[in-house]
Amino acid sequence: ELDLPSAPIRRMLFEAPENTQGIWEIAEFEIYGKGFTPAASYVSNIVDLGGNAALGELSWQAEVDAGAQVELSMRAGDDDDPNTYWRNTFRGDERTRLDARGRVMTLRSYNRLETAQQAGITPDTENWEGWSTPYDLQVESAAMQGDKPRQFVQFRANFLSSVESGGRLGYVQFAVSQPPVATLVSAEITPTRALSGEVTKFTYLLMPQLQAGDLGFDTIEIDTPAAVEGVDAVRFSGEEVAFELVRGDEHGFAIAIPRVDQARDGELIEVVFRSPVFKFGTLFSGRVYDSERPLEVRQVVTAGEVDELIEGNTLSVGLSNLNAEVVGSLKLVPPAFTPNGDGINDQVRVEYDLVNVAGSAQMAIVLYDLRGGRIGEIFRGLATSGHFQTAWDGRDQTGNLLEPGIYILRVEVDTDRGIQARERIVSLAY
Repeated sequence: ELDLPSAPIRRMLFEAPENTQGIWEIAEFEIYGKGFTPAASYVSNIVDLGGNAALGELSWQAEVDAGAQVELSMRAGDDDDPNTYWRNTFRGDERTRLDARGRVMTLRSYNRLETAQQAGITPDTENWEGWSTPYDLQVESAAMQGDKPRQFVQFRANFLSSVESGGRLGYVQFAVSQPPVATLVSAEITPTRALSGEVTKFTYLLMPQLQAGDLGFDTIEIDTPAAVEGVDAVRFSGEEVAFELVRGDEHGFAIAIPRVDQARDGELIEVVFRSPVFKFGTLFSGRVYDSERPLEVRQVVTAGEVDELIEGNTLSVGLSNLNAEVVGSLKLVPPAFTPNGDGINDQVRVEYDLVNVAGSAQMAIVLYDLRGGRIGEIFRGLATSGHFQTAWDGRDQTGNLLEPGIYILRVEVDTDRGIQARERIVSLAY
């Protein structure tokens, strides 16, 4: 027995002792140690849902040590094989997906080919979606990736570890609804360009395809980058219909509409609403569901052509003014306040827009006197594009109430172009 050094070991060299008597052999050689393997991967079998199903929430239980990483991904498709198999025809560089008898090749028929005939395996992008970006395991659940109802799903987990740190994935579970509320609900938005931070009137167009057995729906849910200013109209085939706003917050809104069933297959539905946009490529994703079946999955809509007269075929909106200032609108309500404890105007509400922030950026709300001297910070943290607000009670960072007077309130964002800022005057009196 040989005690190995306590330091991490990647490779070992075993040098046999010299033996002048001829041939020798090792009967058994074992190595024991502590720690985690640097990398491992698990890919599930393809799960057949038995027919098209609306994909809902994916949830999991995971433990990940500091210094380790677990990457959980999924994909969904319409058949039981996410790959495409290619055969060399030996006519120049030509290759085909068909075997010698003209049938689409499978893994089994591909493996029967001679090595020279095998022309490679590629993802089947026609019938399968690509692997999703890894889920954030700290939130414990998230929506499954799927741009329409699918019959097959598959999961993958990659484990990256150090000697002392590892990760564990206890379980993965998911929710589906079968049959779906609709075979397919195509959707697009217009316009596809907007001025940053300005309220824009959008029309959300939907085209449902329903077959016998589909559940139908009576509610449309649309994600927005901020609370909508209003929902102006809902139209079926150009005719306005009654609707009810059943939810509206900073994440989007939901409206109740006349029931959509097989009798309305292929009918154009339009939702007109007003909302600001703060970031290039803002996605207005949507879902439809039946309010009478609250436990069923809310089915995502599929971006695609609904009206051939509208360009874009997308649910993503860009910015008309890409060079706009990072700090957009900045408003103080009220601009003068009296923090004297009487319950009237004791705080000032700071409302501001951040435009086209890449990922997240450090930002701060800083207070200065009229000579430019820095007094302190009201707020500091990470921020993304969007509309935000915070309150200030007239106190400095130590909790002391400032003297009455006029101050400069400045919103600062640390970007790759340096500090971008906007400022306003605030009056404090009591």
